[in-house]
Amino acid sequence: MTAPVIRGVNHIGITVPDIEAAKSFLMEAFGGQVIYQSFGPQDPPRQGPEFERAVGAFPGTVVRAQAMVKIGTGPDIELFEMHGPEQAEPIRASDFGITHFALYTDDIDASVERFEKAGGTPLTAPRAIPYATEKGPGNKVCYCRMPWGTTLEFITTPDRMAYHDQTDLRRWQDEDGAGREKGPASAHSRRC
Repeated sequence: MTAPVIRGVNHIGITVPDIEAAKSFLMEAFGGQVIYQSFGPQDPPRQGPEFERAVGAFPGTVVRAQAMVKIGTGPDIELFEMHGPEQAEPIRASDFGITHFALYTDDIDASVERFEKAGGTPLTAPRAIPYATEKGPGNKVCYCRMPWGTTLEFITTPDRMAYHDQTDLRRWQDEDGAGREKGPASAHSRRC
């Protein structure tokens, strides 16, 4: 038996309280495009023990809508409007599990400004990346909250990152042109 080949991250699922408001926010904040909406408030809701078991939902949860949204290059965002008898607040950075997702941008200041105008909340201003492996003069991050509480990180890495000296593996944005190495040719740039 051959090992399965994982080709990449397909999508990120986010549960929201109002799918129409969430779609509007993703379009306004990120230029998102709705690829499709599988069902909506006009359709019968998805619910019951089989659904709860299949996705690990709390008993009594009702799914009112689902939509897939494209944002630039990379995984899509799958939105679910779910309502149930027990729903927790979005997790914090200190909680176990997936705590945020990041969007790469070439202009972090303009992206954060657009995000804020759309109704999101930056937790800080864009700031230099503090990790030695990712530092560079123009490399920055900014963590933000979406209107329903999900944490998002904007990241830009136009300058060479020090991790390039530690491995031949590259993050996707480095292979795609963003964050290209500057200065003397490295083993990676000589191979390309």
